[in-house]
This record gives sequence, C-alpha cells and structure tokens, in this order.
Amino acid sequence: MGRTLGLGARAMAAVLIASGALVDLPHPAHAATVTTSALQGSTRISPYNGTSVTTTGIVTAIRSTGSSRGFWIQSASGDGNAATSDAVFVYRGSTTPSTTVGNSVTVTGTVAEYYPGSANGSQSLTEISGATWTTNSTGNTLPSATTISNATVPATYTRTNSGGSINSFTLAPTTYALDYYESLEGMRVAADGSPPVGTMDN
Repeated sequence: MGRTLGLGARAMAAVLIASGALVDLPHPAHAATVTTSALQGSTRISPYNGTSVTTTGIVTAIRSTGSSRGFWIQSASGDGNAATSDAVFVYRGSTTPSTTVGNSVTVTGTVAEYYPGSANGSQSLTEISGATWTTNSTGNTLPSATTISNATVPATYTRTNSGGSINSFTLAPTTYALDYYESLEGMRVAADGSPPVGTMDN
C-alpha cells in the first residue's frame, strides 16, 4: 500500500467516480441540541449515550479536586417530568474547569455513562465528556433545590428483573427509592429533617 494522499473530498470523489468506484463520503457530524432533561431521559441510561450533543444550563457546583473534576449544570426551569433529571455533570478529568457557579453556559460534548465502583453494581452517572462551552451570562439565580424527606422517598427500595438489568425500565420515582434518587441525579437537593452524617464523592 502506498501513502494516502491528502486529497480534498471533492478531488477524492472525482478520482473515485472516474475509476467507476461507488462513492460514500462521510458527512460532517453535527451535535444534537437538546435540553438537559432530554439528555438524561427517563431511564438510567441516556438516550444520547455516545452521541455528541449541545445543551444549556446554569452552573450549580464545581468539583475542582481529584481526578474527576468538572461542574454540574441544571436547567433553569426543568421539563416538569418527575422521571427525568434536569441536570448533568460536565466531566473534565484532572483539569479544573474555568467557570463559575451562577454562569449560564452552553456545553457541547459527548454523552457518556460512568460507573463508579462498578464491581459493586453501582448505578451509572450520565455525564458530558470532551466538553467545550461558552458563557451566555453570569450571576444567574440557581434553580430551586428539590427537598428530600421521609415523605418523598418511597418505602420500596427497588424493583427486580429476575436478576437481570433494570436499566431499560422507565423510572418510577414515586414507587421505588432507587428510581427516585436516579431521577434527581446531579440536581440541587435539600434534606428535610435528616441531618447529614457524611459525604460521598463518586
């Protein structure tokens, strides 16, 4: 095989057509513009998993230490569907993100599912990786926090699927506690009547 020449798309097409070959040139990829709620979807796995997307939200928190740095963005209003989270984590690896809480940002990157401690069967975390973003405005009011209390968490922990995966099931946050917590993934929350006893860093 000889070297591959840097022919432009049109020149390459002309060569292939002249030789009688079938031409199927790649089309440029475009990121789908979606809301954070649509990105999360109503199951545990994003319907956009592995896809390049563009979404907009308000920066609600920043993780600036460790190897999983990044920031969370949340929709200012949400979609009103209890089964879909209105927030997502923007993953930056070991790079501290250059943004500020309260910024409205438009983010473009690839949707991925991260499994922290997968050996223990943990749920995946939906995130945006390889991200770039632009700042639309600063000093925005943060979205209201959802209150978690004994009254809002269902008594039944989770459903079963004969030992199989439950990832494809639509979340039922008013029926199962695990679904309830999944539906709030990445969102601002407040605890009512239950003092915190520790922190968890995935």
